[in-house]
Amino acid sequence: MQNIYFYPKLTEVLLENCGFSASKYVFTYSYQGQDFGLLQKGTSTIRVSDPREIWKIETEGLSLEKTVRIAYPHLLHGKDGIACAAAEIGICIIWTNKTLTQTGCILPENDITTPQGRVCKFAHTFEPGEITGDLELTISAYIKKAAETVLPEEESLMNEEGVSIGELDSVVLDFNSIYMDFPIEEFKSEKEPLWWVEFSQWEDPKGSDGFTKDNICLYLNPYYSSCPMTDGTIKNIDLLIDILATTYFMIFQRLSDDDLRATQQDIGLQPNSICSILHQFIEDCEEYPHFEQPEKLLKSLQTEIRNRLTVGDEE
Repeated sequence: MQNIYFYPKLTEVLLENCGFSASKYVFTYSYQGQDFGLLQKGTSTIRVSDPREIWKIETEGLSLEKTVRIAYPHLLHGKDGIACAAAEIGICIIWTNKTLTQTGCILPENDITTPQGRVCKFAHTFEPGEITGDLELTISAYIKKAAETVLPEEESLMNEEGVSIGELDSVVLDFNSIYMDFPIEEFKSEKEPLWWVEFSQWEDPKGSDGFTKDNICLYLNPYYSSCPMTDGTIKNIDLLIDILATTYFMIFQRLSDDDLRATQQDIGLQPNSICSILHQFIEDCEEYPHFEQPEKLLKSLQTEIRNRLTVGDEE
């Protein structure tokens, strides 16, 4: 019954018809009385970085700005829309920090409707220590004020204040390279091999199947003295590099041709899905992985993961 609703919600067609558009997020931080901008890379999952190498989310916090525009807001109302004609639709940003299991709501600083459409401008600052690790930002529409009069043709529409009537946009911010924090479990047993991988039966790696231990898990067995990691401490980085490269290779090989193409081109990927995290992995590769031949792909993955895990070791 998941994702089945008994009242109309926002659809891609309705968003397109009403002229929805949103600016790119602007992320900044304050340091010694000055504001500095942060770089971002990616689409559904965004990696945030500071070219000055000053900023850390835990010590400097994070400020954001975003503008949402709806050219024809009246199309969201009435029997062909998502709210009664006399209801008021609110727009907000729902933020979720899974690392700290925190969530909240950001309301627009300015919300103006003119003959040219509706414009909502958001600005918010997360203070140092308020969030860490990750941040999901979802622009949501909700019933801000219920209609006092509901027309007969509007009886199927939601008319309860505070209830969400759809998402307009969603991104996940990566503060700690979540796409390299591979789902790993240590399992000590004399009956098991040094390492192995378990996959679930993926149904939608572009959407509902997340890059989590429920769907992908690499098991390392510290029963063996050669185990590359024990209690989270890397003991044999060369072996760990080969194991991770082989595991990524297996994941890419497991994707269908259509899912691999969507992963490479960032088509229809939901934040934190398997394909979304793999797309971010590809985006951050120094050299694009060689998908044309399996043996070349494995070699390029070994080189890339070595570069990532050993960065700074030469200094």
